[in-house]
Amino acid sequence: MSEALSHQPRVTAILVVHDGATWLPEVVASLASQSRPIDLTLAIDTGSVDASVKLLSNARLRAIALPRDTGFGGAVAAGVSKLPPIESENEWLWLIHDDCAPQPGALAALLSAVEDRPQVAMAGPKLLGWYDRSHLLEIGISISGNGARWTGLEPHEYDQGQHDGIRDVLSVSTAGALIRRSVFEELDGFDSNLALFRDDVDFGWRANVAGHSVIAVSEAVAFHAAASTSERRIVDVKGALLNRPLLLDRRNAAFVLVANSPWWVLPGLTLQLVASAALRSIGYLLAKLPGYASDEFLAVALLFVHPAQIWEGRKKRKMQRLISSRTVNRFIPPRGSQLRMAFLRATESLRSALLPSPTETSTLLDPINEDENLLTSISRPRWRSAFRRPEVIGALFIFFVSAIWATQRYGSLTGGALSVTPQGAIDLWRKYGESWHQVGMGSSDAAPPWIVVLALFSTVFFGKAAAFLAVLFWLSPILMALSMYSLLRRFSQNSWLLVGASLAYSFSPVAIATINSGRLGTLAALIILPRIVSYLPRFIKVEEVSWRLIFGFSLLTGVLTSFTLLGYLGVAIIMFAALAGDYVEYRQTSNRPLFLKRVQRHLVLISAPFLICLPWSLD
Repeated sequence: MSEALSHQPRVTAILVVHDGATWLPEVVASLASQSRPIDLTLAIDTGSVDASVKLLSNARLRAIALPRDTGFGGAVAAGVSKLPPIESENEWLWLIHDDCAPQPGALAALLSAVEDRPQVAMAGPKLLGWYDRSHLLEIGISISGNGARWTGLEPHEYDQGQHDGIRDVLSVSTAGALIRRSVFEELDGFDSNLALFRDDVDFGWRANVAGHSVIAVSEAVAFHAAASTSERRIVDVKGALLNRPLLLDRRNAAFVLVANSPWWVLPGLTLQLVASAALRSIGYLLAKLPGYASDEFLAVALLFVHPAQIWEGRKKRKMQRLISSRTVNRFIPPRGSQLRMAFLRATESLRSALLPSPTETSTLLDPINEDENLLTSISRPRWRSAFRRPEVIGALFIFFVSAIWATQRYGSLTGGALSVTPQGAIDLWRKYGESWHQVGMGSSDAAPPWIVVLALFSTVFFGKAAAFLAVLFWLSPILMALSMYSLLRRFSQNSWLLVGASLAYSFSPVAIATINSGRLGTLAALIILPRIVSYLPRFIKVEEVSWRLIFGFSLLTGVLTSFTLLGYLGVAIIMFAALAGDYVEYRQTSNRPLFLKRVQRHLVLISAPFLICLPWSLD
C-alpha cells in the first residue's frame, strides 16, 4: 500500500501574486475546487500594494513576501527553495498566475496526460480569454525568427475544439504550466535575465534540447487575463526600463533567440531582428504610437549593450544541451506562415479600425444577454461599405494619383549632403562611419544623422537604398495626408472636411516641388511637423504626461532634427518658454515638487533630440 502511494504524483501549486486583487478571488476558488486535490499550495507575493495579501490571508494561504521588483522566475525559485528535498521523479510544480483561473478538471487532465509519457517535462493547458471565454489565447507557443510570440492561432479565433488533443510543442505559457520538479532544478529554473515575459519560451527551448518533451493538453482549460501583457497593471520588475511591457517583451524575445540559436545563424538573426524592429516601428508611427515605436529600437539596443549576458547565457545553455539544436526547428514557424499571419493580423486591425463591430466598441459595463447563443456567429459589416468612408476614398485617390505621378522620381537622392546616390545600405553605413566625407572639397565634420535613418530603413529593404527611396517618395503624399489628418482631427469631427484639408496639404505646391526635386529634409519636415504640433498641447500639463510619450516625442523630434535643425530649434524654443512659465508660476505658488517635476520633463524634451543626433549635434 505504501509503495503504491509513493508512486502517486505529488503536486505543489506555486501561486505568484503581484497586485492581483481583481482576479485573485476566482483564482483561489478555482484552485480549491480542483477535482484532483493539490498536495501543497504556496503563495508568493511580490510586494503587492492592493488587497492581494489580505485576500490570501482570508483564504488561509500564507504568502511568502518578496521585494516588489522580483520577477516571476525569482518568485518561483523562492517557492521551490522552501520545499523539502525531492523524493521521487513523480513530483510536479504547478505554476499559477494571479490572473489565471484553471477549470476544476485542469490538474487531473494534465496529470493524466503525463502519466504514460515519462519523457514529458512540462505540460500546459488550453488558455482562453478571461473576459471573452470563447476566445482562444494559446494552446502551446513558439517564437518566430523576428522574435514575435507564435501561437499559430488566427486573430480572435473562436474555440470550437479545432485544436483539441495532446501535441508536442516548443513550450507552453507559465500560466497553468505543470513542470516536473527534477527537470526544473536540473535546468536551474527560469533564466534570471528574463524577469518577466518569454521565460516560458526559453525554458521550453532548453527542455527540448536537454532531451525532454513539452506538451499542450487541450482537455485542461484555464482562463487567463494576461494583465501584464495587456497593461492592466504596471510592469515594475527589476530590469524593466521605464516600466514598459512592450520594451521588456521585445528585449527578452531577442535574448531568447540570440542565447539559444546556433552560432552560425547569429549574423542573419541579428539583421532580421533589426529589420523587424524597424518595420514594426514604421507601423507604430503610422498608428500614432511613437512610444511603442521607440520601444522596438530600444529593445534591440538594450540587448546588445550587455554582450556579457549573452555570452554567459550561451555558455550555460551549451552545458545543458544534450541533443542537436536542430530538434527545435520543427516548432519554429516557417516564413510563409509568419507572413500569412502578419497579413491576417494587419487585415483584422484595418477592419477593426474602419468597420468596428458592436462587440468591439462595447465596454465591460454593457448589459450581458444571458440567453444569447454563444455559437451564433458575430455579424460584421461588409467590406464594400468601407469604400463609402471619406478616409478610404481620400487614401485611394492619393494612391492612384501618386502611382501615375511617380514615374520619373524613383531612387534619386538629391539636395542632401551626399554627392552620389548610394547603391545600398552598406554604402550609407560606410558613409556615416567615415572620418572624411567626399562633400565638396572634402570635410572631416561628423556625418549628419539622417544618413543613419536612411541606412536603417534601407536595411529593411534588404540593403536596396533605391527601393526604399522609391517606396518613400511614392507613399509620401499618403504619409503627409495622414499626418495632417491626425492634427486637424483635434479641431473638427467632419470627416469630409478633414480629408479635403489633408488632400490639399499633401498636394500643395510646396509638397509637389519637394517630391519632384527629391529634397529629403523638406519631405521629412512635411511628414513629421504636423505630428509634432498635434502632440504639443499635451505638454501644457507636462507633469501629467507619461515618460513613454515623452521619449516617443523626443524620438520623433530627433528624427526631424537629423534632417533639419529648424525643427529642433522650434521645439526647443517652445520648451524653454514653458520652462520660463514654470518658473514664474513657482515664484507665485512656491510649489517646489511640482516645479521640479515639470523642469525634469522639459529638460528631457530639450536634451533628448540633441543626444540622439550626437556627434553631429555638437557641430
